[in-house]
Amino acid sequence: MKSEWQDVLDRFHYGIYLVTVSSPEGRNGMIASWVTQCSHEPPLVAMAIRKNRLAHEQILKSRKFCLNVLPRDFISKIKQFKISDWKKKFDAFNYELSPNGHPVLDDCIGYLDFALVSTVDTGDHSLFIGRIEAGAIQEAGEGMALSTADYDGVYRGSK
Repeated sequence: MKSEWQDVLDRFHYGIYLVTVSSPEGRNGMIASWVTQCSHEPPLVAMAIRKNRLAHEQILKSRKFCLNVLPRDFISKIKQFKISDWKKKFDAFNYELSPNGHPVLDDCIGYLDFALVSTVDTGDHSLFIGRIEAGAIQEAGEGMALSTADYDGVYRGSK
């Protein structure tokens, strides 16, 4: 049974993003929603990633990552990033590599490339703070949000 404060958190507005990272073993992607800008100068973004995710380890090792801003109609494709074989997550997508070498989906709205500048232990997640090194808009449109997406149980950030 949920407590009242959990119901309040469920009403927060979160964007839904694809975090991508490249490592010597291959390219990985995971869906994340706890993302926010935290500084204009220097340009910083904070992102919380659960510690048991492979991408968490890969970001710590590479010290680089990328955020793909997903369009609203991407919800039907999110399941591809929940498959257990992480090396096959990009098989169904066309993508280019960002300046830092991370996947940028052809059909994302835009992307930001980051250098990891700080990591904060926040319990079951780590808060990664990244400095923006590159980015671009690829197509017009609105980004996907957890509060407005018809996710039908496909993605829920609380699990």
